[in-house]
Amino acid sequence: SLNSFNPQALSNTAWAFATAGVSHPEMFKKIGDHVSGLCSLDSFNPQNLSNIVWAFATAGESHSELFNRVGDHIVARISDDFRPQALANTAWAFATSGVAHRELFKTIGDHVAELGILNFFDPRELSITAWAFATSGVSHSELFEKIGNHVVGPGGLGSFKPRDLSNTAWAFATAGVSHPELFKKIGHHVAEQGCFDSFKPQ
Repeated sequence: SLNSFNPQALSNTAWAFATAGVSHPEMFKKIGDHVSGLCSLDSFNPQNLSNIVWAFATAGESHSELFNRVGDHIVARISDDFRPQALANTAWAFATSGVAHRELFKTIGDHVAELGILNFFDPRELSITAWAFATSGVSHSELFEKIGNHVVGPGGLGSFKPRDLSNTAWAFATAGVSHPELFKKIGHHVAEQGCFDSFKPQ
């Protein structure tokens, strides 16, 4: 029984195996079954939840009941306690795992767009959030517009790594979101680079 494992221990264990690249399908299934079978997920903080789904996605372990349970919980309980990293990693995990939970993406998109918290997102978090929405095929024009406006703002691209740039451009193109100023700025930024060694094929 995993009843002796508190939420932190469960999320840390799953995260550790995924990060180390150690495959253990039986363990992941046990964790997924346990968490999805709990009466309530209120004892899990946002980081616990995002770490668990991130771990399953990173390890390539599917567990639709777990993802749907976590998604439903976040939809009902999302709050300011969800920091950018947790929001971005959760969206990435659902997109990577191919779990369709449109209400979760709508909730995350509304939360980010309405609170104006993009200033707290680093380039990686911005790019993978946009990537996750595009990959999942979930439209959220307000979120994309705000991400685009944020990126083209003063100093917006200064700390973007090549992969952040390419993921952001890919996400806008794939989602069919028009933001000419964003593409113009990315284009100028890339053209001004003296060396393309850091741009690797993906």
